[in-house]
Amino acid sequence: MKRKEQRKRAAGIVASFGIIVFAFVSLISFRTEKMGDEIWKMLGISKQVGSEKIRNSFMNGYLDHYGLKNIKNIAINDRPAIAKDLLAYTKQYVSSEEFKKIYQKWREDAKPEMDKLVPIRSLEEIQKEEIAKIEKSIKDIEKSVKEMPDMASAMKPLLDMQKQTLKDYKANPKHEYLVNIKLGDEYSNKSKVDSHAERMKKWEKNYPVEVNKYVAVRLQEMLESTKDIDYNAQLVEKYGKKRFVNAKYEGKNTEWKQGFRAGKDVTEMARTFVQQWLNELK
Repeated sequence: MKRKEQRKRAAGIVASFGIIVFAFVSLISFRTEKMGDEIWKMLGISKQVGSEKIRNSFMNGYLDHYGLKNIKNIAINDRPAIAKDLLAYTKQYVSSEEFKKIYQKWREDAKPEMDKLVPIRSLEEIQKEEIAKIEKSIKDIEKSVKEMPDMASAMKPLLDMQKQTLKDYKANPKHEYLVNIKLGDEYSNKSKVDSHAERMKKWEKNYPVEVNKYVAVRLQEMLESTKDIDYNAQLVEKYGKKRFVNAKYEGKNTEWKQGFRAGKDVTEMARTFVQQWLNELK
Protein backbone atom coordinates (compact mmCIF):
# COMPACT_ATOMS: atom_id res chain seq x y z
CA MET A 1 0.00 0.00 0.00
CA LYS A 2 1.34 3.46 -0.84
CA ARG A 3 2.34 5.66 2.12
CA LYS A 4 -0.08 8.39 1.01
CA GLU A 5 -2.93 5.90 1.09
CA GLN A 6 -1.76 4.66 4.48
CA ARG A 7 -1.94 8.17 5.85
CA LYS A 8 -5.38 8.69 4.43
CA ARG A 9 -6.98 5.44 5.54
CA ALA A 10 -5.02 4.28 8.58
CA ALA A 11 -7.10 3.88 11.70
CA GLY A 12 -6.28 2.45 15.08
CA ILE A 13 -8.08 -0.35 16.82
CA VAL A 14 -11.48 -0.18 18.44
CA ALA A 15 -12.32 -3.46 20.13
CA SER A 16 -15.78 -4.89 19.52
CA PHE A 17 -18.55 -3.68 21.83
CA GLY A 18 -16.60 -0.74 23.00
CA ILE A 19 -13.05 -1.12 24.30
CA ILE A 20 -11.23 1.79 22.74
CA VAL A 21 -7.84 2.12 21.18
CA PHE A 22 -8.34 5.46 19.47
CA ALA A 23 -8.71 4.89 15.75
CA PHE A 24 -7.10 8.26 15.23
CA VAL A 25 -3.77 7.21 16.78
CA SER A 26 -2.54 6.34 13.32
CA LEU A 27 -3.45 9.82 12.08
CA ILE A 28 -1.78 11.92 14.76
CA SER A 29 1.87 12.76 15.32
CA PHE A 30 3.64 14.53 18.14
CA ARG A 31 6.37 13.52 20.55
CA THR A 32 5.44 11.66 23.69
CA GLU A 33 6.75 14.45 25.89
CA LYS A 34 3.78 16.51 24.64
CA MET A 35 1.27 14.08 26.07
CA GLY A 36 -0.09 16.56 28.61
CA ASP A 37 -2.80 18.97 27.59
CA GLU A 38 -0.99 19.43 24.29
CA ILE A 39 -2.48 16.25 22.84
CA TRP A 40 -5.99 17.54 23.29
CA LYS A 41 -5.09 20.93 21.81
CA MET A 42 -3.62 19.27 18.76
CA LEU A 43 -6.76 17.22 18.31
CA GLY A 44 -8.89 20.32 18.70
CA ILE A 45 -10.75 19.06 21.79
CA SER A 46 -10.48 19.41 25.55
CA LYS A 47 -9.28 16.69 27.89
CA GLN A 48 -12.85 16.39 29.20
CA VAL A 49 -14.19 15.82 25.69
CA GLY A 50 -11.38 13.33 25.07
CA SER A 51 -12.41 11.40 28.18
CA GLU A 52 -16.02 11.45 27.03
CA LYS A 53 -15.00 10.02 23.67
CA ILE A 54 -13.09 7.24 25.41
CA ARG A 55 -16.14 6.50 27.56
CA ASN A 56 -18.57 6.59 24.65
CA SER A 57 -16.39 4.39 22.48
CA PHE A 58 -15.79 1.95 25.33
CA MET A 59 -19.43 1.62 26.32
CA ASN A 60 -21.27 1.96 23.04
CA GLY A 61 -19.09 -0.13 20.75
CA TYR A 62 -18.32 2.49 18.13
CA LEU A 63 -15.56 5.04 17.66
CA ASP A 64 -16.64 8.48 18.80
CA HIS A 65 -14.50 10.75 16.64
CA TYR A 66 -17.05 13.51 16.05
CA GLY A 67 -15.49 16.95 16.28
CA LEU A 68 -11.89 15.87 15.66
CA LYS A 69 -11.54 18.44 12.90
CA ASN A 70 -7.81 18.90 13.36
CA ILE A 71 -6.92 15.27 12.94
CA LYS A 72 -6.26 15.25 9.19
CA ASN A 73 -3.91 18.21 9.51
CA ILE A 74 -1.52 16.32 11.80
CA ALA A 75 1.25 14.37 10.07
CA ILE A 76 2.00 10.72 10.91
CA ASN A 77 5.05 10.21 13.11
CA ASP A 78 5.94 8.03 16.03
CA ARG A 79 2.57 6.26 15.93
CA PRO A 80 3.35 3.35 18.30
CA ALA A 81 4.57 5.69 21.05
CA ILE A 82 1.53 7.91 20.74
CA ALA A 83 -0.83 4.94 20.65
CA LYS A 84 0.78 3.57 23.79
CA ASP A 85 0.34 6.90 25.58
CA LEU A 86 -3.30 7.06 24.54
CA LEU A 87 -3.79 3.52 25.73
CA ALA A 88 -2.17 4.38 29.04
CA TYR A 89 -4.53 7.32 29.43
CA THR A 90 -7.47 5.11 28.49
CA LYS A 91 -6.45 2.56 31.12
CA GLN A 92 -6.07 5.30 33.70
CA TYR A 93 -9.47 6.79 32.91
CA VAL A 94 -11.27 3.44 32.80
CA SER A 95 -9.79 2.66 36.23
CA SER A 96 -10.98 5.96 37.69
CA GLU A 97 -13.81 6.43 40.18
CA GLU A 98 -15.54 8.67 37.65
CA PHE A 99 -15.74 5.89 35.09
CA LYS A 100 -16.84 3.37 37.72
CA LYS A 101 -19.74 5.60 38.79
CA ILE A 102 -20.76 6.19 35.18
CA TYR A 103 -20.59 2.46 34.48
CA GLN A 104 -22.79 1.63 37.46
CA LYS A 105 -25.41 4.12 36.30
CA TRP A 106 -25.19 2.80 32.75
CA ARG A 107 -25.52 -0.74 34.11
CA GLU A 108 -28.59 0.19 36.14
CA ASP A 109 -30.16 1.95 33.15
CA ALA A 110 -29.71 -1.23 31.11
CA LYS A 111 -31.41 -3.39 33.74
CA PRO A 112 -34.46 -5.14 32.22
CA GLU A 113 -37.84 -4.10 33.57
CA MET A 114 -40.57 -6.57 34.36
CA ASP A 115 -43.55 -6.29 32.05
CA LYS A 116 -46.74 -5.43 33.87
CA LEU A 117 -48.57 -8.56 35.02
CA VAL A 118 -52.31 -8.95 34.69
CA PRO A 119 -54.29 -9.54 37.89
CA ILE A 120 -55.09 -13.22 38.32
CA ARG A 121 -58.84 -13.47 38.89
CA SER A 122 -60.77 -16.36 40.32
CA LEU A 123 -63.23 -18.24 38.09
CA GLU A 124 -66.03 -16.62 40.04
CA GLU A 125 -64.67 -13.15 39.27
CA ILE A 126 -64.19 -13.99 35.61
CA GLN A 127 -67.72 -15.42 35.43
CA LYS A 128 -69.17 -12.27 36.93
CA GLU A 129 -67.25 -9.97 34.56
CA GLU A 130 -68.09 -11.99 31.46
CA ILE A 131 -71.77 -12.14 32.40
CA ALA A 132 -71.75 -8.36 32.76
CA LYS A 133 -70.20 -8.02 29.29
CA ILE A 134 -72.80 -10.32 27.73
CA GLU A 135 -75.68 -8.54 29.45
CA LYS A 136 -74.42 -5.20 28.16
CA SER A 137 -74.05 -6.64 24.68
CA ILE A 138 -77.65 -7.94 24.75
CA LYS A 139 -78.95 -4.54 25.86
CA ASP A 140 -77.01 -2.81 23.09
CA ILE A 141 -78.40 -5.20 20.46
CA GLU A 142 -81.96 -4.80 21.73
CA LYS A 143 -81.56 -1.03 21.67
CA SER A 144 -80.34 -1.17 18.09
CA VAL A 145 -83.31 -3.31 17.10
CA LYS A 146 -85.73 -0.79 18.62
CA GLU A 147 -84.05 2.06 16.79
CA MET A 148 -83.84 0.12 13.52
CA PRO A 149 -86.79 -2.34 13.36
CA ASP A 150 -85.91 -3.31 9.82
CA MET A 151 -82.69 -4.86 11.20
CA ALA A 152 -84.54 -7.11 13.67
CA SER A 153 -84.42 -10.22 11.53
CA ALA A 154 -80.73 -9.76 10.77
CA MET A 155 -79.85 -9.15 14.42
CA LYS A 156 -81.97 -12.03 15.80
CA PRO A 157 -79.35 -14.82 15.33
CA LEU A 158 -76.73 -12.71 17.16
CA LEU A 159 -79.19 -11.82 19.91
CA ASP A 160 -80.19 -15.46 20.36
CA MET A 161 -76.55 -16.52 20.50
CA GLN A 162 -75.72 -13.91 23.16
CA LYS A 163 -78.73 -14.96 25.27
CA GLN A 164 -77.66 -18.60 25.07
CA THR A 165 -74.11 -17.70 26.03
CA LEU A 166 -75.43 -15.75 29.01
CA LYS A 167 -77.47 -18.75 30.06
CA ASP A 168 -74.45 -21.05 29.73
CA TYR A 169 -72.18 -18.75 31.75
CA LYS A 170 -74.74 -18.47 34.55
CA ALA A 171 -75.35 -22.20 34.62
CA ASN A 172 -71.71 -23.28 34.53
CA PRO A 173 -69.11 -21.29 36.52
CA LYS A 174 -66.47 -23.65 35.10
CA HIS A 175 -67.44 -23.05 31.51
CA GLU A 176 -64.60 -23.90 29.12
CA TYR A 177 -64.34 -20.31 27.90
CA LEU A 178 -64.10 -18.95 31.45
CA VAL A 179 -61.45 -21.51 32.36
CA ASN A 180 -59.46 -20.62 29.23
CA ILE A 181 -59.51 -16.95 30.17
CA LYS A 182 -57.98 -17.80 33.54
CA LEU A 183 -55.40 -20.12 32.00
CA GLY A 184 -54.56 -17.48 29.40
CA ASP A 185 -53.90 -14.84 32.07
CA GLU A 186 -51.75 -17.28 34.04
CA TYR A 187 -49.77 -18.26 30.94
CA SER A 188 -49.27 -14.61 29.99
CA ASN A 189 -47.88 -13.80 33.42
CA LYS A 190 -45.63 -16.86 33.45
CA SER A 191 -44.23 -15.93 30.05
CA LYS A 192 -43.48 -12.42 31.26
CA VAL A 193 -41.78 -13.70 34.40
CA ASP A 194 -39.73 -16.27 32.46
CA SER A 195 -38.76 -13.69 29.85
CA HIS A 196 -37.68 -11.25 32.54
CA ALA A 197 -35.62 -13.93 34.28
CA GLU A 198 -33.87 -14.75 31.01
CA ARG A 199 -33.18 -11.10 30.27
CA MET A 200 -31.85 -10.66 33.79
CA LYS A 201 -29.39 -13.51 33.27
CA LYS A 202 -28.10 -11.86 30.10
CA TRP A 203 -27.95 -8.49 31.85
CA GLU A 204 -25.95 -9.91 34.74
CA LYS A 205 -23.58 -11.55 32.28
CA ASN A 206 -23.17 -8.52 30.02
CA TYR A 207 -23.08 -5.97 32.83
CA PRO A 208 -21.35 -7.53 35.85
CA VAL A 209 -21.37 -5.66 39.15
CA GLU A 210 -17.58 -5.35 39.12
CA VAL A 211 -16.53 -2.95 36.40
CA ASN A 212 -13.20 -4.76 35.99
CA LYS A 213 -15.05 -7.87 34.81
CA TYR A 214 -16.78 -5.77 32.18
CA VAL A 215 -13.44 -4.27 31.15
CA ALA A 216 -11.84 -7.72 30.97
CA VAL A 217 -14.53 -8.96 28.58
CA ARG A 218 -14.03 -5.95 26.31
CA LEU A 219 -10.26 -6.42 26.37
CA GLN A 220 -10.64 -10.08 25.44
CA GLU A 221 -12.96 -9.12 22.59
CA MET A 222 -10.34 -6.70 21.31
CA LEU A 223 -7.71 -9.44 21.28
CA GLU A 224 -10.04 -11.88 19.54
CA SER A 225 -11.09 -9.31 16.94
CA THR A 226 -7.54 -8.35 15.99
CA LYS A 227 -5.76 -11.69 16.02
CA ASP A 228 -4.04 -13.25 13.00
CA ILE A 229 -3.89 -10.04 10.97
CA ASP A 230 -2.06 -10.46 7.69
CA TYR A 231 -0.10 -7.23 7.56
CA ASN A 232 1.31 -8.19 4.17
CA ALA A 233 -2.12 -8.50 2.58
CA GLN A 234 -2.31 -6.82 -0.81
CA LEU A 235 -4.92 -4.23 -1.75
CA VAL A 236 -6.40 -3.35 -5.10
CA GLU A 237 -8.48 -0.40 -6.30
CA LYS A 238 -12.05 -1.54 -6.93
CA TYR A 239 -15.25 0.45 -7.23
CA GLY A 240 -13.40 3.55 -6.07
CA LYS A 241 -12.12 1.94 -2.87
CA LYS A 242 -9.13 -0.07 -1.74
CA ARG A 243 -10.11 -3.70 -1.30
CA PHE A 244 -8.22 -6.84 -0.32
CA VAL A 245 -6.93 -9.00 -3.15
CA ASN A 246 -7.70 -11.99 -0.91
CA ALA A 247 -11.50 -11.96 -0.92
CA LYS A 248 -11.80 -13.72 2.45
CA TYR A 249 -10.26 -10.70 4.15
CA GLU A 250 -13.22 -8.58 3.05
CA GLY A 251 -15.33 -10.67 5.40
CA LYS A 252 -13.15 -9.87 8.40
CA ASN A 253 -14.58 -7.79 11.22
CA THR A 254 -14.13 -4.02 11.35
CA GLU A 255 -11.52 -4.17 14.12
CA TRP A 256 -9.38 -6.61 12.11
CA LYS A 257 -9.42 -4.26 9.13
CA GLN A 258 -8.71 -1.24 11.33
CA GLY A 259 -5.76 -3.09 12.84
CA PHE A 260 -4.47 -3.89 9.38
CA ARG A 261 -4.73 -0.26 8.28
CA ALA A 262 -3.15 1.03 11.47
CA GLY A 263 -0.16 -1.16 10.73
CA LYS A 264 1.77 -3.84 12.56
CA ASP A 265 3.71 -1.50 14.85
CA VAL A 266 0.62 0.18 16.26
CA THR A 267 -1.64 -2.85 16.34
CA GLU A 268 0.80 -5.33 17.87
CA MET A 269 1.88 -2.76 20.45
CA ALA A 270 -1.77 -2.24 21.32
CA ARG A 271 -2.41 -5.98 21.55
CA THR A 272 0.56 -6.41 23.88
CA PHE A 273 -0.64 -3.53 26.02
CA VAL A 274 -4.17 -4.93 26.18
CA GLN A 275 -2.93 -8.44 27.01
CA GLN A 276 -0.86 -7.09 29.88
CA TRP A 277 -3.82 -5.06 31.09
CA LEU A 278 -6.03 -8.13 30.89
CA ASN A 279 -3.51 -10.18 32.90
CA GLU A 280 -3.63 -7.56 35.65
CA LEU A 281 -7.39 -7.88 35.90
CA LYS A 282 -7.40 -11.64 36.29
